[in-house]
Amino acid sequence: MAKVRIVADSSARPPNPELWDHPLLTPAPVHIRANGIEDVEDPRRTLGSYRSLLANASVPLAEPASVDTMVQIYGQLFEQSDQILSLHPAQSVSRGWANARQASDLFRGRCDIQVIDSQSLSAGLGLLVEAAVLAAEQDEPLEEIVRLVRGMIPRMYLVFFLDDLLHLERYGLITASQAILGNMLGVIAFLTMEDGRLIPMEKVRSRPRALEKLVEFVAEFTDLEHIAVLQPSERKADDGRWVAERLAGLHPATPITFADYGPAVATLVGQQSVGVIVLEAEDDLP
Repeated sequence: MAKVRIVADSSARPPNPELWDHPLLTPAPVHIRANGIEDVEDPRRTLGSYRSLLANASVPLAEPASVDTMVQIYGQLFEQSDQILSLHPAQSVSRGWANARQASDLFRGRCDIQVIDSQSLSAGLGLLVEAAVLAAEQDEPLEEIVRLVRGMIPRMYLVFFLDDLLHLERYGLITASQAILGNMLGVIAFLTMEDGRLIPMEKVRSRPRALEKLVEFVAEFTDLEHIAVLQPSERKADDGRWVAERLAGLHPATPITFADYGPAVATLVGQQSVGVIVLEAEDDLP
C-alpha cells in the first residue's frame, strides 16, 4: 500500500523548515496580495523577503489555495496514493479548509481525503504537519494519522501580542474608534485562539510588559511537549531570545524552537508581533 500523502497550507511553520523538502509533503500555496501586487508564500522564505510587498499596504490580504488549485494538487497526489491528509489553518482566519473540503468532494469514492481544520496557525499548524509526515513515513495508515493529529489539536495553545490595533478592527474584534484611540495611546493588545477563533485578551502599555505577559501565559502550564516562539525574523531576535530564555527556566526539559511567522500571519498581527505556541504534554492517565 502506498504511503499517505500530506498536504499543508504553505503558511505552516514546522520546527524543522527542511521538512518542506520531504517527498510525502506538498504545500498548498497561499497568495499574498497588497497594493495591486501578488506573491506566493514560500515557507522557505522569510517574512523579511516580503517586506517590500507589505510596506505601506493598507489592507494586505492572504488568500489560500483556491478550489481549482486544491483539485489539481489532489489529482496529482492521487496518482501516487489513494490516501491524503490535508491540514489547514483555523477556519476563522482562512478559507483554506473550506476550499480543500470542496475540492475533496470531487474525489469522493475514489480517494480518501481527510481535510482537517488545525484550529491554529503558523508553528501550531507546523507541529501537526511534522507529526503527520513522520507518521506517514513510518507507514501508519490514514486513520491512525488522523487520530494522532486530532489528538494534538486540543493540546495546542497560542498567544500573540500586537502593537497595531487596526488589525483587530479589520477582523471585527474592536471598533475603528477603539483601534485609533488605542494606537494613539500606545496600547499593545493580546490575542489568543480558542476553539479556532481569535479572542482579544487584556492590553498593556509597553513592549517589555507585553513580553512578560507572554512568559506568564506559558507559566500557567506544568507539562509541555513543545514551545515555539513566533517572531518576525528567522533570527533569534532580542525579544524572542529574551522570551525563550525565560521559558527555558520554567520548562528546562521542553524543546523550544523559533519560527518566522511569515506573511500570511503578518496580515493578521502585523510585522512587529511576538507570540508563543505551546503543545501541552499528553495525559498518560486513563
